[in-house]
Amino acid sequence: MSTPFGQVDPVAATRIRAAARQLADIHRGLREDLAQVRAAAQAYADGDRAEPLPLPKRLADHCVAFCEALHAHHTGEDSLAFPYLDATVPELRPVLSRLRQEHIVVADQLRTMREWLDIGHADPDEVLRRIDRLTADLDEHFRYEEEQLVPAIRALDA
Repeated sequence: MSTPFGQVDPVAATRIRAAARQLADIHRGLREDLAQVRAAAQAYADGDRAEPLPLPKRLADHCVAFCEALHAHHTGEDSLAFPYLDATVPELRPVLSRLRQEHIVVADQLRTMREWLDIGHADPDEVLRRIDRLTADLDEHFRYEEEQLVPAIRALDA
């Protein structure tokens, strides 16, 4: 690796190390949030039509909260962590490039999900399929990110 954290901005280095330690926990929380979205969508698909709206408010609320949390997480990575790692660990540039591309794909999926909410998308099976696709994509993204970034950042701290 190129530059030990001790030779760079100590505040930025401390933030990156802390984020690396918390990354798996942050991802676990996002997975749990998405599981709640999935459970609400499944209840709707199974006929839980207690609410008269095409998509129940509970499902819409879960989706919006999840979309906002994930967007904030990826925005922080793209605007703070990744540029710092680009500058200090050039060996990670291909990894960071892939993660940035995956952020774009996920952002498109979230945008589509929010559009369904705006128009009251009523096909519960399609909603489930799209949530399952998002879940699979995020599981792969989170796994790759944790496998690639956490060890690299820990190695810099050694």
